Amino acid sequence: MTALATVGLVARREITTQLRSRTFVVGILLMLVVFGGYGAVFAFVGSQDTSSSLVLEGPARELRGELQAGADRVGTPLRLTATGNRDTAESMVRTGEADAMLTGGPGSYQLVGLDDVGPGLRSLVTDVVEQQAVRTTLLAAGADPEQVSTLSGVGVRTLEPVDTELGQRVGTAFVVTFLLFFSVTAYGAAVAQGVVEEKAGRVVELLLSTVPAGRLLAGKVLGLGAVGLLQLLILGGVGAAVSLGTGALAVPALLLPTLVSALAWYLLGFFLFATLYAAAGALVSRQEELQSVTAPIAIVLLVPFLLSVAVLPADPRNTVTTVLSFVPYLSQTLMPARTALGVTAWWEPVLAYALALLALAGMVALSARVYRNSVLRTGARIRWRDALRTGRP
Repeated sequence: MTALATVGLVARREITTQLRSRTFVVGILLMLVVFGGYGAVFAFVGSQDTSSSLVLEGPARELRGELQAGADRVGTPLRLTATGNRDTAESMVRTGEADAMLTGGPGSYQLVGLDDVGPGLRSLVTDVVEQQAVRTTLLAAGADPEQVSTLSGVGVRTLEPVDTELGQRVGTAFVVTFLLFFSVTAYGAAVAQGVVEEKAGRVVELLLSTVPAGRLLAGKVLGLGAVGLLQLLILGGVGAAVSLGTGALAVPALLLPTLVSALAWYLLGFFLFATLYAAAGALVSRQEELQSVTAPIAIVLLVPFLLSVAVLPADPRNTVTTVLSFVPYLSQTLMPARTALGVTAWWEPVLAYALALLALAGMVALSARVYRNSVLRTGARIRWRDALRTGRP
């Protein structure tokens, strides 16, 4: 058989085995449940009333207009209630009808909460009281408060238009990042596990009697990569349909380039790590030893994932993540996330992809050497240095 036919035969065996297993179906169902749970939680949180409530007692009632104007100016929902009875105001705070009570007058204002006062409400009341004090002082000095306000005003403008789709971009980037991380982690580890199973059961000795090691490795990686891609397409398709159907994603144009980018980066990222996982699996002979050799690989996968979900949404143009998004083994997660956020120039993904392809070429050669030199050796764990030095590439 030709090399291509041999690789295809091994790949079909892996695809058939995975698709017939419960793991494939359970994995898809589990991910749908996880994403459905996240969606339900976010929808519940978003539907909750986030407004603050404040009861004004005594002379503090005179600040009602200024407080409402200040809340509207900063976009903070605020419910105001006025009462002349201090006991009534305190009762409202104790029963939760109001978050806090403002009592007293100029020079003696007091903000009273049950056990604490939220920082947003505290800042709003403090600013309004300070503005009232400044206005009173200016009037006493014969100055015009409106003129002072005009002279001290600061206009705000941006060099680029405000991105009205930022929220949807952040959500899309998070989903893409999670799917890539899950798929590469799950099916990369499956490659290592399959190698160890065949090695421990001596199946690999029979396979290598008819199939060269390089072709066996290539077929295994391609087969599992195709299964992972199928799972990614199913999850992405379901997620896209639900998002569009429920109105969670109001801009369909965001989906196509994001999904194409995710698929391209998945293939490259998977092959990068799958070859590394296969080499790691060939170093050990028992499943119990597998975690010790794959743990460093999992950490390399985890670092860009954490940066993508913890740093990029708050600071998409962060210098560190921008630089790291060009580094192979990190770029497969960081670059598509930055692309989904709309902060990359056209050449950045192209350059990062080219660098990752170069890294893949080197990793294929290195992993094939380790696999050939280690897969038939049983017993104690083989060190990377010994696997690279023993035998011929």
